This record gives sequence, C-alpha cells and structure tokens, in this order.
Amino acid sequence: MKPLQLSWITAAMLGLSSFAHAGFDGAISDNTLRQVGESEVYVPFFHAKGKAGIGSATGKRVDFQGLSNNIFSSKQRGDVYTSGSKHFSNSHYNFVQVANQDVWFGEWYEGSQDVSFNNRAVYYVGNDAGTTVPTSGTATYNIAGINKFSGGNQLAGTFNADFGAQTLNGTISNASLAVTVNAQINSATAAFNGSAMATQGGINTSGVSQGHFFGADAASLAGIATFDSNSQLDTAFGGSKQ
Repeated sequence: MKPLQLSWITAAMLGLSSFAHAGFDGAISDNTLRQVGESEVYVPFFHAKGKAGIGSATGKRVDFQGLSNNIFSSKQRGDVYTSGSKHFSNSHYNFVQVANQDVWFGEWYEGSQDVSFNNRAVYYVGNDAGTTVPTSGTATYNIAGINKFSGGNQLAGTFNADFGAQTLNGTISNASLAVTVNAQINSATAAFNGSAMATQGGINTSGVSQGHFFGADAASLAGIATFDSNSQLDTAFGGSKQ
C-alpha cells in the first residue's frame, strides 16, 4: 500500500506544511547571456553533475560548488565568491551560498579591467529537495543582496514572511541602493512573486520580484528583483531564518 501524501489544500486546511518538493528551481534576469539549473558538467575533483549550476545560454551548466572550490579562479570576500580575472577573463561571477545548502544567488557580467557591467545578469538557483512551506505562522529572514558587487557594497536587511497571509516583504540596502520586495507566497509550489521597488539617488523605480523557499519548514529563500526600465538596478538576494 502506498503511503498517504497530503495535498497542499488539505495541508493548508490543517495548518501544516505543504508537501515536499524535489528538483531544482531558479531564474535569471537575461537568459540570452546565461542559464541556471541542474549542473551537467563532470570534471573529476572540480565539477559534478546534479547540483545547482550555471552556464552559457547555449552551453552546459557547471556547479556552483565547484566554482566556489576552484582555487585557480575563485576567492571569497566576506561571504561573496568571485570567479574570473578582471585582467584575463571576459566572464565574471559574484555569488553567495545560502546557509550551507545547494542554493546560490549572484550576478554574472562581461567586462575587462574597466568594469562597466553593460552585459550583466542576476540569478538564483537551488536544489529544493525536501522543501516544505508552512501555511501558518511567521518568520524573519536575514537577507543579503548582490548588485554590481565591488568588494564592500553587499546589500543587507530583513524580509518578513507571514505564511498564514501568504505574504513576504522587506528591504535590503547599502550606502547607495535600497531594494524593497512585496510578494505573495504560494506554499504549494514554494515560490513567491510580486513587486519590487529600487531607490537610488532619491529616485524610485518599480520592478518585479520572484524567488523560492528552500529546505524544511522554509528554512531559507533566494530570489531576484528586476527592473525593465533600468537593468543596472537588477539585484539578486537570499538568506535564512533568524
């Protein structure tokens, strides 16, 4: 006899977590530049298949874990990994791991020593196996953000989730940029989608936000905020419960 699995509707009626997820979830602001998803490249001691990964729009994806461990091209500044030389490479990654999970967010850009960020994409991707999302209660998440990372300008703040009301909102900021997210949670899919507002130099710019919860009882989250009228404001973010 197969074990009984509660539907998300039944779980919601009982005030329980929704059913567990399995697979990878992610998004990127410009999929003509890069793609995210399950990694496909296997290189002994360097890269593995079946993990959260990134790759060129027409190529195969490599895992972030391998990128973070690559002693030849990656280093860590605070909790931000950087991969790619400003002098020798035309492909650069700034990325962060969320709570020791296979969950990552960050930015990719083309450029030389004179960084212009003209060709740039922000992203998140993670393995959501075992993810459950409550349908009642609240939680506060410590959130970090990446926007044109230069070594000391990571964004930080908190997001508040109300799982009964199915809402997520909060603000992250640094000395020059603030990004506010107001989103609706879908506990059946562990996703959230909504609006975003970027404030820079006294100017407010409207955009959209999207992302995903990861881990048991929505232990962490990651997502992106994008702005069609000014992609320089596009920001990736993620974090875990307080």
